[in-house]
Amino acid sequence: MKENLFKIHPAIGIARLGNSEDFYLSPEQPGALPIECDSDGVEIREKGKPKRIQSFKDESDLSKVKRQAARFRIFVYENESDLVGKEIKIGGVYNMQLVANAATVVQTVKGTVTDIQWTVHVANKKASWYDFTENSGMHGYASDHPLRNPEVTEPALRRQLIIDPGPQTVSSKNSCAKFSKGQNPGYPQTFPPVNISPNPIDTLGELKTNVQDDHPRLIFLGGNGNSGSSKTPVITSFVNNDGWFDDISDGPVTASIIYNYTQESYDKKGKKVKTVKSGSMDVQIPAWVVVGYPRYVPQMMDMITLDEAMFDLFVRNKAYQPQLFGVPPFEPENNQPKSEQELDLWLNEAHFNPGFYPQFYRDIWPILTRPDCYRYTYDFDYFGGADPHNRGTGGNLDMNALSKPPSHGDDPNFEHRQFIYNIMRKSGQENLFTAEGAASKSNPNYKPRLMPMLCGNNPITNISPDKFLAMTPTQLFFLKQWADGKFVNECQEWGEGSNNCNDPWANPPVTGEAIDRGVLSNMLGGAFCPGGELSWIMMNPAVYSEPYRVKHAVYQAGLLSLPAPIANLDGSPAPDLAKGMEPGDLTKYIGIPWQADFHECTYQNIDITYDNWNNIELDSTGDPAKQKIAYNIPWWPAHRPIVVYDKSMSSQVYWASGIPPNLSGDLQMVEAWKDLGFLASSGTGITRSFYQVERNNSALGEPVKPGDRQLGQVTGVQSSVGKKRDRNDR
Repeated sequence: MKENLFKIHPAIGIARLGNSEDFYLSPEQPGALPIECDSDGVEIREKGKPKRIQSFKDESDLSKVKRQAARFRIFVYENESDLVGKEIKIGGVYNMQLVANAATVVQTVKGTVTDIQWTVHVANKKASWYDFTENSGMHGYASDHPLRNPEVTEPALRRQLIIDPGPQTVSSKNSCAKFSKGQNPGYPQTFPPVNISPNPIDTLGELKTNVQDDHPRLIFLGGNGNSGSSKTPVITSFVNNDGWFDDISDGPVTASIIYNYTQESYDKKGKKVKTVKSGSMDVQIPAWVVVGYPRYVPQMMDMITLDEAMFDLFVRNKAYQPQLFGVPPFEPENNQPKSEQELDLWLNEAHFNPGFYPQFYRDIWPILTRPDCYRYTYDFDYFGGADPHNRGTGGNLDMNALSKPPSHGDDPNFEHRQFIYNIMRKSGQENLFTAEGAASKSNPNYKPRLMPMLCGNNPITNISPDKFLAMTPTQLFFLKQWADGKFVNECQEWGEGSNNCNDPWANPPVTGEAIDRGVLSNMLGGAFCPGGELSWIMMNPAVYSEPYRVKHAVYQAGLLSLPAPIANLDGSPAPDLAKGMEPGDLTKYIGIPWQADFHECTYQNIDITYDNWNNIELDSTGDPAKQKIAYNIPWWPAHRPIVVYDKSMSSQVYWASGIPPNLSGDLQMVEAWKDLGFLASSGTGITRSFYQVERNNSALGEPVKPGDRQLGQVTGVQSSVGKKRDRNDR
């Protein structure tokens, strides 16, 4: 009898900050509203489906933002080949490991689950880490790379810059725990000084457990959105501010299954005796949790989600889906590298499968439909990349035309699809503004902009530039197959009569893998400068033990790693990706405090005077440019709105009205984030719209319309709002 395989899902959970005691559950479907729950985190249902939240804030106080909880569950799998699994139940019987100690398996027994012990350890390492300087550090840090808080060089004092409350464990017997100061006796906790201003930090969140339909679950709640400085509170940078702390965090999620089993023995008379005993078994595949800022537009998808970015990484680097990318004949049996050497060989030979047919509504339509939604969050230019760029009948993104595969040699939409593919920014075109050879049939002299027209990983400086966002190689492969007519329309192929054939995420996910991907689809997957909830570290294959699973490091209590230049002074632990990630290791790359970068991520004035900055040496040739050309390009319009419609839909207003577009505004955002409005949606398809709700005008003042030069706001296209200053401007 072989033991079952147990995994925690989602592989990476996302909680979000809030200053209210109330909370809701993280959505597990792309672009879905969060889920209503009771005070224990038990999901509330309507007609058998999760009930979606109606409000993002307390009904009686528009300055109280509800927190988003990350929910974790355990799935059991028959073996490694089982890709579906099922969620375990209290009282369920499974094949368990019975161990005498942590390393010795005695036998496999039939165990009846009685409880789950969950353990989580989150931390915040931002203040102890290196400065963020665009792409520097993606492949390791130079020995002289600047540090945040550089005056703190003694290792023991440097470690005091880490917010580390230590691990907490909960079960049905002890169902609540807090990551708060004084709540972990015996652990050498580190918290910021008590006098930081404007807001002290004495907690990184809390844990709860519950059981729903006999399924044991963990609820993780993050911090309260507090940020403060140990010095005079001043913001001097969008990303690096010495003396500051915030209560963002991340860390590992593990669990042990407590079970009863029956042991048979014989008494002195030779009579069989059955004795019920208890045992425990660690869940073999653990998880991770990340705390991010509030998602102010939860139903609007990013141009590239974190799931899509990670999916591409695993497809091309981890043999995740060999039928899509692998070694011919693209079958699982010859695409299973077992060692680093085998993986290197696989990477040298693997490529996209030319016989793979993407599905239109799952793989193509999401890429094409998202940009049209952004007109509800910034000054949208319909004619910036097409003729016109919209989803209506006859528009460049007319779904009815684009979803029709060739039939019996007839393909009237071939040129239409080819045009769209040619204006999609490819790998290697990150510094190009316009498309070559993509003139429309109706206007041969028209040179359209490359899409997506969003900021890349480094539009700030001309050192290692990556000015515009490009789709992932996997997305571009899907688009190329589609453009060439090699795709499937799900509704035509097998979904006739189905109401959901054009929406593969219409129903809540039921498999662990679908939960993993659904949760990550609501996180930002680019650009990473430094990023939204997470940064470019998520694109490093070394971070993962397997697809979607963060590799866990072994570490000592109170000795989380420090940057190498400090650690080397006394032999303290230094980060080592090969050994895994510690608490706080994913979020340490992003801005501190988070509100500064978030406030500035509106537009970026991108210099496009040269197409390819990497291939010029201005110092040796002089500057041949007679005229500099720059455009204001949006950053994350689905995360950080710029202009929005009020509920009446009568006019657009500045989302952050009342907060000036400068460093003083960054500082004001430290408090004002909780008063900003959320965006809700109405309608479906091309009639879908987004409008602002729950804005606290009593705190921020009445919102300002574009063109009204009040409160520091100016018209969006000419605005300097969100201009991330490079390190020479700080």
